[in-house]
Amino acid sequence: MKLKDKKIEILAVPSVINENGYPKERLEPVCPPVWAYFRHLSGREDHAANAEQVQEEALFQINRRAGLSTAHVIRFKGMLWDITRVDTVEGYREDMTLYCKRRK
Repeated sequence: MKLKDKKIEILAVPSVINENGYPKERLEPVCPPVWAYFRHLSGREDHAANAEQVQEEALFQINRRAGLSTAHVIRFKGMLWDITRVDTVEGYREDMTLYCKRRK
């Protein structure tokens, strides 16, 4: 078991229509902040059209929580992370691992 010593926020991203008729994202907390284990997975560099971009990936391991999906976002230390995969850690009912990539 990993040490869960970081606080993260799990956010829903409902889309609302603004006064001009365009969709706008709004972040809403799903639950109070939860304890998590955090680890960087990689830093992949993409070179496209002479523009260098670094794509950060990380994992967060939390206590099992029903209803989480790739539609949710994590806020950790002021940065937003899109959930790309939810792993229930070999089917056990204790922990779940959230694989994420950092939002630009």
